[in-house]
Amino acid sequence: MSQLKAMIFTLMMLTVPLAGCTGDDDPADVGCTNTDANNYNENVTKDNGSCDYDLDDDGIQDRYEVGGCTDTTANNYMISATDYDGSCDYDLDDDGVLDADEILGCTDSAANNYKIRATDDDGSCDYDLDDDGVLDADEILGCTDSAANNYNSEATDENGSCDYDLDDDGVGSITAGGSHTCAILDDGSVSCWGDNDYGQLGDGTTTDRNTSTQTSSLGTDRTAVAITAGYRHTCAILDDGSVSCWGYNSGGQLGDGTTTNRNTPTQTSSLGTDRTAVAITAGYRHTCAILDDGYVSCWGYNSAGQLGDGTTMMRNTSTQTSSLGADRTAVAITAYSHHTCAILDDGSVSCWGRNNQGQLGDGTTTTNPRSTPTQTSSLGTDRTAVAITAGYWHTCAILDDASVSCWGHNGNGRLGDGTTNDGFTPTQTSSLGADRTAVAITAGYRHTCAILDDGSVSCWGDNARGQLGDGTTTDRNTPTQTSSLGTDRTAVAITSGYEHTCAILDDGSVSCWGDNDYGQLGDGTTNDRFTPTAIEIE
Repeated sequence: MSQLKAMIFTLMMLTVPLAGCTGDDDPADVGCTNTDANNYNENVTKDNGSCDYDLDDDGIQDRYEVGGCTDTTANNYMISATDYDGSCDYDLDDDGVLDADEILGCTDSAANNYKIRATDDDGSCDYDLDDDGVLDADEILGCTDSAANNYNSEATDENGSCDYDLDDDGVGSITAGGSHTCAILDDGSVSCWGDNDYGQLGDGTTTDRNTSTQTSSLGTDRTAVAITAGYRHTCAILDDGSVSCWGYNSGGQLGDGTTTNRNTPTQTSSLGTDRTAVAITAGYRHTCAILDDGYVSCWGYNSAGQLGDGTTMMRNTSTQTSSLGADRTAVAITAYSHHTCAILDDGSVSCWGRNNQGQLGDGTTTTNPRSTPTQTSSLGTDRTAVAITAGYWHTCAILDDASVSCWGHNGNGRLGDGTTNDGFTPTQTSSLGADRTAVAITAGYRHTCAILDDGSVSCWGDNARGQLGDGTTTDRNTPTQTSSLGTDRTAVAITSGYEHTCAILDDGSVSCWGDNDYGQLGDGTTNDRFTPTAIEIE
């Protein structure tokens, strides 16, 4: 404190005891004469002790206090401070944004879990855009597997484009419907085989095929990048993000604004202004897609609320589901008979539609439709879902620890937990084998199959037509290895139909097993196969 201020302070202390004793002085001449005070009055000639030294109007006399930050919630709280001096630092994570009274979250719109309402980044941003466990941000995307055709030595993050069709004969992805199967070939065209009563093979006819048959054109210069098969219809996402469907359309499941069956690929109606599809799934008579903004749009039959739009009205054009939850978006989706399930961006699962056998996993069974997305019960402490599949009355998911959890009807042991007891909440399957984990999963009518981390396949549930591929027709209520996929062969993708199963192998070939009444195994016959059987794709 300067000498001048000290003197003023001393004078003030001497005059304070006389406050109020103004004698005969005119009251107009009395007030605060100290220029350091808030209420200094230049017109008065005599100090009456009313000077206000609370310079920041916080109720504390600043002049005699120790300045600093008095708030214990601040970074720079000062225990010796007796008066707040405005220096408190609330930027608790030192990111340059005040945390106090802020909404924490991921503020980067480039991240998977961008939170539009967040005002302060909490460091949780997830840049793993393809959910492969590697941060995409600032990475070079491509195929990081040196065993693939299109290995990129400069790639630092796998973008899912790896081409294992080493002899280019080949298949990129595969899907099975009720009694038909379709695959995207390495040139982006589509080939289908099996039941074709409603044009679900897309070749311009309704003739069944027991060998692979190219669909009609997907459109000028258009190719397929993802594909799904329902009971008697097929849909594909094209390279421009639009959707094309063909086959049975009685419920509007082709999404073209009609209920007319189509035996060639037909564009759906608009997905919304500037919206494109990034993932797609088909049920019995409905179809759902995740759009590029993370929302879900569905169309088709809706008697059990399987479209998730809060109604049971049939829709023959793309219709947004009700909310997935505050700030929640979908990252994976699956559908079967009359229910649909999605993995959300926080790893939780939400389902909607029929729940008569507990297939929604919310701990209940009800004949009343769940026509809006409904969270499943817990997947386990700190567990999240990374892949999901729906069967007729059951659902299964791979969790983030690579274990498998299933729920719903357990006839024939399709939940794989060693029993045939229904499970209305997520229930862990029995062991997949010593030190074995799941990397991909699929469900059919009453069976489930998974690719394991060593490339082998394990199946469980109904096996009446050999759909488990173990060389028998015996049901299995625990995961059971299929017979050999071929010498040194492993599976890289898998799909299940009503009572058949097909896998893409590591050399780009396809192997199928199970029911073959309509030629859905594609081996040129209609004979059931109880073990994996190689087929030719054209």
